[in-house]
Amino acid sequence: MQIIKPGTEFDFVGKRKVAGIISGIMVACSLLLFFVKGPNWGIDFTGGTEIRLRFHEEVDISELRDGLARLGLSNDTVQEVGGDDKGEFVVRIQDPTFGTEGLREEVEGALHTAFGENWIEESVFDAQVGARFSIRYAGDAVALVEIEQALSGVEGALVQKALDDNTVYVKLPGLPSRIQEEIKGSMNNKSFEVLQVDSVGPKVGGELRRQGFIAIFATLALVLVYVGFRFDLAFAPGAVVALIHDVCIVVGVFVLMGREFNLPIIGALLTIIGYSLNDTIVIYDRIRENMERYRRLDIPKLINDSINQTLARTLATSLTTLMAMTAFLALGGPVIETFALAIFLGVIFGTYSTVYVASPTILLMQDMRPMLEKVFAPMANEMEEEPTAAGPKSEAEKRRQDRRARKDASTQV
Repeated sequence: MQIIKPGTEFDFVGKRKVAGIISGIMVACSLLLFFVKGPNWGIDFTGGTEIRLRFHEEVDISELRDGLARLGLSNDTVQEVGGDDKGEFVVRIQDPTFGTEGLREEVEGALHTAFGENWIEESVFDAQVGARFSIRYAGDAVALVEIEQALSGVEGALVQKALDDNTVYVKLPGLPSRIQEEIKGSMNNKSFEVLQVDSVGPKVGGELRRQGFIAIFATLALVLVYVGFRFDLAFAPGAVVALIHDVCIVVGVFVLMGREFNLPIIGALLTIIGYSLNDTIVIYDRIRENMERYRRLDIPKLINDSINQTLARTLATSLTTLMAMTAFLALGGPVIETFALAIFLGVIFGTYSTVYVASPTILLMQDMRPMLEKVFAPMANEMEEEPTAAGPKSEAEKRRQDRRARKDASTQV
């Protein structure tokens, strides 16, 4: 079976200006959405708590959302996982301090009762390591056993020694326990179990977000070096521009759809970069091969022929990948849906950018070569002439200077 018949010639290069305008509009709209509307950052990047529940009897997601609404939580904090018959739900809370207000008052009240109203000098909540208070007290040092006895009435409170003098840490059960109690009361005491609890502090989330963007930009920089080293500097900008094009548009679509941005999305974007780069390298390799074989063929014709010669391979790879991602979207469930959607969009835009962005950019760089040579040629000449000032000219330098003089003389004639 042949996807593309041999000898087929589509004029991809001839439509590069129209494609460039379309790509520019899509990238500009994506950046505008990102900086104006802003992405829906997940708990991985903002901090918060994620609790996975499994009910032992049939529960509709709307019932659970109504119960959480009494806590002041929005509907998008609940997600059903594992299928309708599993009864499993994920509850995401992005406020790391949520659920600790009453507990803090209870802890401070118990300590005031045991040691006096002026015993606590400072009480600081720390969301980076879970629901924990750092309490600095006045007077002589108090044994941890006495503080534990004072907090014996606070369920789940754990006392730990701090590094500073007259300071202890009181770790609280916080959000998970409150969520369990509220859900149990709002769901008419329907039984459930907590399968997993994950918490991320806001500083950790911010660091993960920063490192995620660094990973993407570092990958693009390494791609620029790799393509420039393997092929030619005229090839490298096209590959990087195509990858930036793919990442920006996929991010813009996710912002427009309100999809959550988390660590799996960073992994998906890096996967898109790898997939698109692989397709671009195949076409670049054919262009380089044709440049060596057909030296007299004009560049636009050569690039167009190279794209057509590899078009069957490009479409076959893209279609098979899209089929796999479609299966994940249909059968993978909510957990993998976001990742599969990112890859699905990345394959589509990556195939487009390989043909209409990366390859035509080579032609643009070839057109800009004379201008770049005029800018950088004087600098190169100065660098060549610097060694002559320090000593006698070598034979190679004399020959280069003679060739340059003959070339300038022939140009003037």
